[in-house]
Amino acid sequence: MLLFDTSACVPIRLENQSPYVRLAAQDLARDLARASKGGISPRLIDKEEPWCIVIEKNDPRIEDPIEDESFRILVRGQKIRICAPTYLGTMWGIYTVSKKFLGIDPCYLFHDLPLEKKERSEIEDTEIFESGSDFGFRGAFINDEDLLTGWRDGGGRRYMDYPWYGTTVSPDAMDAVVETLLRLRINLVIPASFLDIDNPPEKMLADCVARRGIYVSQHHLEPLGLSHFTLENYCKRYKKVGEYSYLHSKELLEEAWRYYAEKWSQYENVVWQLGLRGKADRPVWEEAIPSERELCSYGSFISEATERQRQIVLEKTGGRARHFTSTLWMEGSSLMEKGYLTVSDDVCLVFSDNGPNQMFGNEYLGTKRREGGRYGIYYHLQYFNIGPHLAPQTGIEKIRYNITKAYNEGDRAYCILNVSNIREFTLELSAAAGMLWSVKSEKDYIASYCKRAYGGHAKEAETLIGRYFDLSPVLPTELLCNVHAKYFNYNYKEKAEGIKNFVLKDGLILSFGGEIVDSFHERLENSFYEKIYEQLLIAEQGYARLCEDFEAFIGGLDIARAQHARATFALYAKTLESFYLWYVRLYEAKIAHDKNEGEKAKEKLLFACAALQNYLEIRKCAEYGIFKNWYREETKLNVKERLSATRALLAGITAD
Repeated sequence: MLLFDTSACVPIRLENQSPYVRLAAQDLARDLARASKGGISPRLIDKEEPWCIVIEKNDPRIEDPIEDESFRILVRGQKIRICAPTYLGTMWGIYTVSKKFLGIDPCYLFHDLPLEKKERSEIEDTEIFESGSDFGFRGAFINDEDLLTGWRDGGGRRYMDYPWYGTTVSPDAMDAVVETLLRLRINLVIPASFLDIDNPPEKMLADCVARRGIYVSQHHLEPLGLSHFTLENYCKRYKKVGEYSYLHSKELLEEAWRYYAEKWSQYENVVWQLGLRGKADRPVWEEAIPSERELCSYGSFISEATERQRQIVLEKTGGRARHFTSTLWMEGSSLMEKGYLTVSDDVCLVFSDNGPNQMFGNEYLGTKRREGGRYGIYYHLQYFNIGPHLAPQTGIEKIRYNITKAYNEGDRAYCILNVSNIREFTLELSAAAGMLWSVKSEKDYIASYCKRAYGGHAKEAETLIGRYFDLSPVLPTELLCNVHAKYFNYNYKEKAEGIKNFVLKDGLILSFGGEIVDSFHERLENSFYEKIYEQLLIAEQGYARLCEDFEAFIGGLDIARAQHARATFALYAKTLESFYLWYVRLYEAKIAHDKNEGEKAKEKLLFACAALQNYLEIRKCAEYGIFKNWYREETKLNVKERLSATRALLAGITAD
């Protein structure tokens, strides 16, 4: 079948009247024009013609699109037919045509590689049938989105007393995020770290998701769309008095839950988040370490609040609400394991990995599943502040290991991926999305990516990227008690072949290096900092060699591929080399300072500063074209602030 040549393009007959399918069909039309050297857009035709793409109607008897996401693509003669029971399946069929027949990379909006255009494209008769996915809800959480927020102008003001969240992501940037997720067959999105849909610029983020037919949901710290900060805004707007406490302001919280449940009920497809957390995602008991008796009391208290939320949602939606989740983050899974936390049978319980090491804790396998219950997982491709954040460091095999574990445990109803700013994590996000659709897929995602990105240089690129992940230094398991162990129940005994349990990631290095800066003129009592130093001293040298090899590799590429390589894994390798070198020299400066070796301490600090300054200069290679201003609001790890604080130490050092 001819798709296009220099004078014509196959027209599209859109029998399907879903507004979501219509938007996907428009994407297909643009893809056809982009793939053709002639740049001819297909006509949308009113009736079927001998040569056309037919997008068929869905089964009107199916009320919930998540029930059946299967689709069929049939190519016979001069026609392509895309048919599916629900609009979700139809969209997956449309984007499959774009990927398989036109070569459109699902993440092209966050990649910089030009599409290889053709003068003529033909395909043979074929049939593609996919019966649906291994996981029901396959979601993405746009979390800690500092780079997306600052990337493009046009975001609106947010009203909350919390660093980093003064403006929203711009509408065009959010549209790019949503289209990318759709092409990866992601069917659920949590649109932002916080979302007050009573504020129009924030509501716009949810609108961008909902208008494309994706299910929309809420952050686990904002059940029914109400966080601590949203309640503060609610009280200011409507002159209410009280605090974000179901214990002390029960009537106020229930009033606000009803208000926001009604606001959210305007969307056709919502997955309602239930639960109870404290300010800024803390446990409800904040910083105290509770006794077992107190934990039991807290569990009962949270259970009561969760059920009340569920009843309010059913009330405000007239019983239409079908999907509820409760995320067992931090203390939640321990409360569930102990039997202190209970939820209704129609609530999907979502287990979270321990963010700092991206592995599931002891309670994951220890928690008894309810017969007939629905379970899922929350998984961090990105985790602030320990990282990864500016460079991918999870690795494909670690993702596969944990998704496979959830599949084998039967926790398949739901998976949400914390994906941050998207661009740094497109490889891992693509792999994870593929595994959620078909967990037993043996696809080599790195090899496939390298083939698309580097053509004849794919093998060399694959080797370099493999080294990038293999070089990752690991924190000894016995030192995990130094990393948020108060909140996480690490599985110290888990030893998975080929899986690095606790990688020393970008955020962790900046965080603990920052602690050295803050206590520079005091004694370091904890050997933890020295152990990190020992690991990084070796790793920094390995990444330095890798950076040199990336530069040699880039020298053999054409301009477009060289730019892509330099802005992705070559930059990521340089990021880690710079952060590791900063920590190494900072630690050495601290030791010299403790020995009253002032000149040596200054010398080491200058090297440490140079490492971060060099990184800030090098990362500009990723700010070009559509990615201009990509690092404009890099405020989460805040490398500039780390550099400034390190420089400030120089003034306080006395010469030998």
